[in-house]
Amino acid sequence: MSEKQNPKASLEEGKLRMLLSIDHIRDTLPEPSAMLTAIANTLADQFQAELCLLCLLDRETRDLELKAMVDRGEQFGQFEAIITRELAARVVEADNVVVWTRSDVLTESVLAQLPDNLHMVAIPIILGQDHRLGALLLARTARPFSDQDVELLKTAESQIDSAIIQGYAYYDLQQRNKELETIYRIDRIRDLNLPFEEMLNQVLQELRAVIQAEMGFVMLYNRIGQQLELRAATDDDLFQVSPHYETVDRIANEALQQGKMIGYNDLSGALNSILCIPLILNDEIIGVLGVVNRYGPRGFREEDRRLLNAIGSQMDTAIFESLERRRLRQVLGRSVDPQVMERLLAHPDVDFLHGERSVLSVLYADLRGSTRLSENTEPELLVEFVNDYLSKMTAVILSYEGTLDKFVGDEVMALFGAPVPQSDHALRAVRVGLAMQAAHQDVMTAWQRRAIEPVPIGVGIATGELIVGEMGCAQRTDYTVIGRAANLGSRICGVAGPGQVLISQETYDLTRDHVEATPIPGLQLKGMGQEVTAYYVTRVRG
Repeated sequence: MSEKQNPKASLEEGKLRMLLSIDHIRDTLPEPSAMLTAIANTLADQFQAELCLLCLLDRETRDLELKAMVDRGEQFGQFEAIITRELAARVVEADNVVVWTRSDVLTESVLAQLPDNLHMVAIPIILGQDHRLGALLLARTARPFSDQDVELLKTAESQIDSAIIQGYAYYDLQQRNKELETIYRIDRIRDLNLPFEEMLNQVLQELRAVIQAEMGFVMLYNRIGQQLELRAATDDDLFQVSPHYETVDRIANEALQQGKMIGYNDLSGALNSILCIPLILNDEIIGVLGVVNRYGPRGFREEDRRLLNAIGSQMDTAIFESLERRRLRQVLGRSVDPQVMERLLAHPDVDFLHGERSVLSVLYADLRGSTRLSENTEPELLVEFVNDYLSKMTAVILSYEGTLDKFVGDEVMALFGAPVPQSDHALRAVRVGLAMQAAHQDVMTAWQRRAIEPVPIGVGIATGELIVGEMGCAQRTDYTVIGRAANLGSRICGVAGPGQVLISQETYDLTRDHVEATPIPGLQLKGMGQEVTAYYVTRVRG
């Protein structure tokens, strides 16, 4: 006959098995839900319990939530809800293991639905001295829970708290990976160089999916009207009802005014939760990014805030770059050659429209005798001729990568050396002036057949330090220059004879090794205090 086992040794052996079992679960099932479910099953086996509930306090709201349940008796349906609501909350606040019989804690109405020989044991899950994580409850009908069961339960709790912290770390890592993956996907969308509205829509679809919201939206700041305007949304139906739009607009403006993320989970009606983040880059207001109505009963949570913040950190730059591209195309789209425009767009970090001082060359070309021509030509025919002339002159300018500044009536103004720097801007301007004279001869030859009398052009070019950039008001801006050289070029153009290309002294100094030119000294130009020497260029050598 075998020797009867020592109760103390049996307890220590049980504790060791418990520790090894939970350690094995932690090592093999790192995913929190699977890990907690496996622990609950192990405890149900160890204590021969028909019911095992593992409840945790939400780290953000501190609400008690059921995370794992084993119900082997299939007779605790309503009891599970009661434990979650009432008993688990009492256990969380306890200092140690509590052992209950059915009559200790349950009401008569509940007792009538449960087995007569129900026994319960529970323990708060506490990390360290008083960091309460949740509660563990077990119920069985076979026999009461013994002192040895209590000691084993304490041992289990000493491992469960570490398992929970491990689960939190796993979850936090998964969330961080989710944030990084989301940022990567947003970057991929940015890199597709999609049209602006399509880019916004794709980002919002990604936003809606990753945060699990009914709708995502972008509102952009209109600097002229100084207000937010809805530019894209994943569910237009919500905004067909005016009160909903007004609520979103109000909360979006609140986020913008406070300069921080704003969220509400307690709104009423069809719109019950909203989260907004202002998009501000380099102290410039871009707009607001937001989501509406998170799926699930709890509204938007801290992980949603982190995700929205991660997406917002990418979107402010993406929207800013897209808006700058649109602005660049709007201001320069018809002023530079398409290839030059693509080079400009390839450098989103450079503000080409920002005013700066640069040494540039400026060219003016003006029809001579255009007043007489307008008096002797039918308006429709004159307009057709001028448009053809301006078109041909523009083509010459763009072919040399010059920048068309503006038309003033039949006068053409062009820049060289901006917005793309050109070390040979003066020589380019001279080449364009001569090419314009040649192209104009072809234009006149063609139009003489349609009874347009010959009208020559004069070209004036000047070089000097100019302020160049986007100038104007909120309603309209132009990319242009201001400075003495601009005025000088216009005045030189005014005295250029038919077919002539006249250049300033500064332009000649930069091109003298490449051009054949005759000086014209002693010119009295309006607005110029001293006499000016210009040079009549006849050809470019080589």
